[in-house]
Amino acid sequence: MGTLGCINDMMRRDKENRELRNRNRERMNETHNCLIEVGKGRGLPDVSAEDIDHIRKNTMEKERYDNDRLFRMKLIFAVVMGVVFLLCYVAYVLIINR
Repeated sequence: MGTLGCINDMMRRDKENRELRNRNRERMNETHNCLIEVGKGRGLPDVSAEDIDHIRKNTMEKERYDNDRLFRMKLIFAVVMGVVFLLCYVAYVLIINR
């Protein structure tokens, strides 16, 4: 490729890059404007301190209830597994040791 071809190729790439930069700049401006609009739409929450305390109290109550229920379920599972183990042991002793 001669010098003229290199220069033409360089000018073509420069033009393409300029167009890409302009498109990217427009896209960034659109994104920036969208983010600004999203930020404007939010207001302060209108929840009073009493409501927050009530919500916190209810949450703690529910967590306590869930923990108690989980403990009971684990306890029941352990008892059932113990009974199954004992039944298997008794069956083993009666059948194998005869």
